[in-house]
Amino acid sequence: MLSNRNCNDMKNSHRYVFCLILLLALLSGGKVLAERIYKWVDETGEIQYGDRVPPQYATTERSVINDQGRTIKVYEAAKTPEEKAEAQALVKQQAEEKKLTEQQVLRDHTLLSTYSSEEDMLMARDNKVASVETLIQLTNSRLDSMQKRLNGLTNDAAEFERSGKKLPEGLVNQMKNLKEQIEHNEDYVKAKQKEKELIASKFDEDIKRYRELTSGR
Repeated sequence: MLSNRNCNDMKNSHRYVFCLILLLALLSGGKVLAERIYKWVDETGEIQYGDRVPPQYATTERSVINDQGRTIKVYEAAKTPEEKAEAQALVKQQAEEKKLTEQQVLRDHTLLSTYSSEEDMLMARDNKVASVETLIQLTNSRLDSMQKRLNGLTNDAAEFERSGKKLPEGLVNQMKNLKEQIEHNEDYVKAKQKEKELIASKFDEDIKRYRELTSGR
């Protein structure tokens, strides 16, 4: 049994409190030992032990300890709505950062496996730009041809109007179709011009990254 002197020495220690719990468990035939022993902090800041946590502390941080006084499980305090929202935002941010990192690793691998030098990249850029430029030139040539046809039909329509005759339905439809085709091809040229700019911008970024990846080689 513990002497009075030993008990007094341990009186202000958490170990002493825990020893009391074990003593009570032994006196009760080991019933408490068969159950969990909880540890929590009360409203005064004091550490408490027991075989169950009082209801008023059910949402605070508490832990489960074994018969040697070691913590084997910790229950975190319940989070406020703000803390939950913050935690969810953090998880989302970390997932997005992980995704971006994985994408960057994949892009770097593709970059290094596709090109053997910066000169290869410049050549690939010029070839792509030239291909788009060829399409633009062909479309502009087609636009010139369509515009000339439209000008001719417009002159024909003017002749009918000057003579006071009604414009033939076929002539009206031809002019309408040509105008739509011209508009469509003009939009196509604008899109291809934008594509050229994007190709140049993308290669500028890739070349810069390629230099970073190969600078230590």
